[in-house]
Amino acid sequence: MRRSYWLARAPREGGQTAPPLLIALHGSGMDGQAMAWHTGLAERGPAAGITVVFPDGWRGAWHPVRSPAGAPGLDDARFLAELTTAVEGLGAARSWPVFLAGISQGARYAEHLARNGLLPVTGVFLVAGTALEVSRRLSPVPQLRASMILIMGTGDLTSPYAGGRLTRRGLSGQVLRRRAVRHGEQPGEDTVAGAEEVVADWAAGNGITVTGITATGGIARPAIEELPAAPGDLPVTRKTWTRPGCHPAVLYRIDGGGHGWPGGPQLMPPRAIGPVAKHLDATGLLLDMAERETAIALGHPVLERAGRSPWSEPAIPPARPLVPPPGAPPWLPAERPE
Repeated sequence: MRRSYWLARAPREGGQTAPPLLIALHGSGMDGQAMAWHTGLAERGPAAGITVVFPDGWRGAWHPVRSPAGAPGLDDARFLAELTTAVEGLGAARSWPVFLAGISQGARYAEHLARNGLLPVTGVFLVAGTALEVSRRLSPVPQLRASMILIMGTGDLTSPYAGGRLTRRGLSGQVLRRRAVRHGEQPGEDTVAGAEEVVADWAAGNGITVTGITATGGIARPAIEELPAAPGDLPVTRKTWTRPGCHPAVLYRIDGGGHGWPGGPQLMPPRAIGPVAKHLDATGLLLDMAERETAIALGHPVLERAGRSPWSEPAIPPARPLVPPPGAPPWLPAERPE
């Protein structure tokens, strides 16, 4: 099958090794170009020395369980695996380390890939999406050991923070249900795990015992920090599970936060998806993780980016205003032409 993607190359001087690769997965009804605009990663990724690829899902969706009836040969995991090889062949990125990020359905699919070891990655970054319970049943403990960050709002009107069935109400919910059925979803497969459960899974998979005694004799409890509140914005709590020699697992809980990319645009009214945090810089957090893990993987010193904090304005501003590209598809609740 013919598949497509959008590529943002990191600049590379003569003699420099190829940069690391970040794969960014869009949500339902979007495409790679819309994901690039929505996150600002097309500009900020290369400016940070990271090549970013934005794959297009088949007709606006990803398929963690099975192929849709209309495309029995579809294999998203193979597409992404071959894509990493193709980008390396272009000289745009190295084959390792590779990072995987996603929003909404793209986040759930990214978690599925990493949890089941279908795409080797060094770090996983999820926004407004946790894990499908059907995927957790296949692999209760993630098969990969990778750094993991999850950003989730407690006021998400689409994906419940505590887990349960995806919320698909009203006209937009009917659109999502129809699309999901067309893409192979069967009854009961729209149930997701809670945010706390998913991060605990990854902490355990990374060798950080969540509730018991660790090998060094200490009790593995997360470090909990209330981040400084920006005026008029939503409060954020950070929970971090760490242990020497282990990949960390981190949860950013946005109290009252809705379904969107923090620091990005509010694409739907808050009454439809909940409010999006404005000052939490999700793109900056993702690039920080990629830079840190790349340095560790290559044996380089880990340097903190000057002035960076979860609340900071983008240290590397977009090269142009965030204006939707011509023909960009509407976001999650809207129907996408088949």
